[in-house]
Amino acid sequence: MPLSSSHLFRAFTLMLFLPIYFTSAAAALDLKQADHQRFAAKETLLTEMSGLASSYLRKNHFWAHNDSGDRGRLFSFDDKGNAVTQLIINGSSAFDWEDMSSFKDSSGAYLLIGDIGDNMMLRPFTDVYLVREPENVSKAIVQSNILRHYSLVYEDGPHDAEALAVDAAERLVYILTKRDSHPRLYRFSLDAITAKAIPLTYMGEVRSIPSIEKHTAQRQGGISGGSPTAMEFSPKGDMALIVTLRNTYYFKREKTESWLEALNKNAFAITKNRMRQTEAATFTADGEKVLIGSEGRPAILELFDTPQH
Repeated sequence: MPLSSSHLFRAFTLMLFLPIYFTSAAAALDLKQADHQRFAAKETLLTEMSGLASSYLRKNHFWAHNDSGDRGRLFSFDDKGNAVTQLIINGSSAFDWEDMSSFKDSSGAYLLIGDIGDNMMLRPFTDVYLVREPENVSKAIVQSNILRHYSLVYEDGPHDAEALAVDAAERLVYILTKRDSHPRLYRFSLDAITAKAIPLTYMGEVRSIPSIEKHTAQRQGGISGGSPTAMEFSPKGDMALIVTLRNTYYFKREKTESWLEALNKNAFAITKNRMRQTEAATFTADGEKVLIGSEGRPAILELFDTPQH
């Protein structure tokens, strides 16, 4: 029996959209089958991992720190979890270290540590420390002096934050708050004068988690499954990730976009956090992989391919 014109139209429409459907399904399948490598950090003192950063001097090596209650120090390990060294940061306090980042420029490789936690939102200022990444890590314990100590002030009052990322090309550091009704994005310059308190510049709210359509306000001062616990920018500056207790969200950034604009788009990929208390993440120095870490004894981490956008 010959097909009617309506049947022909439906058949043509189905053929037109089938490639798009299978392309989308394949992309989702590729993300689920990404090369996941789970391992435990063998550093026994890393019991409450809250921040992660990639080494820019040693391939497939990382730096991490504990949450509040520890001293001012970092731990280095490789992509098998083998401990490399402990870095003591002389002169630093460790009220509530929550996140860290790393970068490299023409003058060397650096580590940036954010003492930015404030559960009760009472601190008059928070601290960020800049140190040079040590070249010699042959000893079990090495030491470093602070290059720059940024004492930061929110002009609208204290905020709790666990997410910090640096854009080396802009020479700007970004902080994303945790306990506000909508996460708030702030920034300051790496080149800010450190002789006095540095006011943080408010950029705006981020309303894209879990998506623009489903985003809702959380209770002011409280936390939810969508509260940010880490943030990082890719080395090329074309992607950002935000970690929450439930998921990790990936955002594409166009060359003409600000980070606020990029973070307020729907995430192009979402990965489920399969570990307890996930609070740390970083891109590898080449941007090809992502490392996600959780608190616990021992600290458990997952290394996998960066989602393709």
